[in-house]
Amino acid sequence: MMNYDVIIIGGGPGGYVAAIKSANAGKKTVLIEKEELGGTCLNWGCIPTKSLLRNAEIVRSLSEGEKFGFSIDRIKLDYEKAYLRSREVSAQLVNGISYLMKKNKVTVVKDTAKFIGKKEILLTGSKERLTGEHIIVAVGSKPFHLPILDYSKPNVLDSKKALQLKRAPRSITIIGAGAIGMEFATIFQSYGAQVHIVEMLPRILPNEDEDISTLMEKEMCRKGLKIYTGTKLISVENNKNVVKVKFEKDGNPFTLESEMILTATGVCPNTKDLNLEKVGFITDNRGYIEVDKRMHTSIRDVYAIGDVTGKLTLAHTASAQAMCVVNNICCKCGDELNYDNIPRCTYTVPELASVGLTEAKAREKGYDVETAVFPLSANGKAISYGDDTGSVKLIFEKKYGQFLGIHMAGVHVTEMIWGAAAYLKMEMTVDEMTQVVHPHPTVSEVIMEAAHIANGEPIHI
Repeated sequence: MMNYDVIIIGGGPGGYVAAIKSANAGKKTVLIEKEELGGTCLNWGCIPTKSLLRNAEIVRSLSEGEKFGFSIDRIKLDYEKAYLRSREVSAQLVNGISYLMKKNKVTVVKDTAKFIGKKEILLTGSKERLTGEHIIVAVGSKPFHLPILDYSKPNVLDSKKALQLKRAPRSITIIGAGAIGMEFATIFQSYGAQVHIVEMLPRILPNEDEDISTLMEKEMCRKGLKIYTGTKLISVENNKNVVKVKFEKDGNPFTLESEMILTATGVCPNTKDLNLEKVGFITDNRGYIEVDKRMHTSIRDVYAIGDVTGKLTLAHTASAQAMCVVNNICCKCGDELNYDNIPRCTYTVPELASVGLTEAKAREKGYDVETAVFPLSANGKAISYGDDTGSVKLIFEKKYGQFLGIHMAGVHVTEMIWGAAAYLKMEMTVDEMTQVVHPHPTVSEVIMEAAHIANGEPIHI
């Protein structure tokens, strides 16, 4: 039996960050991962999708050549090469994580694990037993599968299968209009697919501010996507070359036909084989591990981080939770996370980025809310770049001007949301935000411009 200071189960952006930080703190650390390091994010999520989205961006730019003073008679698209590049990008980053494990002297075990005691782990492959003073569960999640669909069929996709396609579909129906569904819609439409997006809730990107969600829907429809909100899935008929899906909207049935169907209806935690209930973990009815603000589970000195907590299923959330846990393990400093201060990004065209409260959530919390909106059509860098679609909406409290949240749609907004997150963390007022000098010309100036509007002193509008 091997004894460790810290045992980490799962090598995604939560697990490997926790391993590095633990090892750097002088803790004897072991990381258990059954597949490749990097988890869903590096292998089958954030990174390969961004690689494909970059390819899609270049395709769109070439198709708009006349706007920029050049023309191409015929563009030959090769989706398989885009797929291969996405796998190369993932492999490069996974290899980088392997190097970091060796550099930081983290023991990495490729195996599956389950609890056989509150502080004891069984490696189910080698049958070796490990004990740890502290244990961190970071096993992540997998795509949620709709029971009505047979995912063994090659034309029925979840997000992982979609990333394994070597050709773009000619047509596809996407169930779910959250970030994952909208990003795949952007990729496939850029490669010529006819894309139908179906969302059960009243609007796309339903977790975002309503005004920004509405703006995004109008822009996506303008680009040719077919969007059906407030729509319920009824039945599926899957033939060899076509999927016929019956839906209902406002009591009226209709049918969509496409070559493929992709479900992007959320995720479920990878907790099934961990033996959690038998050793006393408290989980909710979906299988997510319940944790407090410092990621403690119901078992002393056992923590959970990342998607398995069900808090905010984003890679950077998992990494932030990892930092919080190890800080608490090493120095008992009482680190806590405020999930309202964690940025959210969707890499569509236009991009979407937000942090803090939506207008509706701020009103629910009892704030006397005011808003300020600045359009990208008044921003010099966006106009020069050739894409001035979008706007920024700033949420603030009326009496003191406290900054509560920001919601942006437009070019490169995912690259600048960190600044707004810093303002939120520092509890700045809109008056203080106007005093931060932004470089010109940049898209980031829209944040300053919105703050000037909120402060009652608009400049460029």
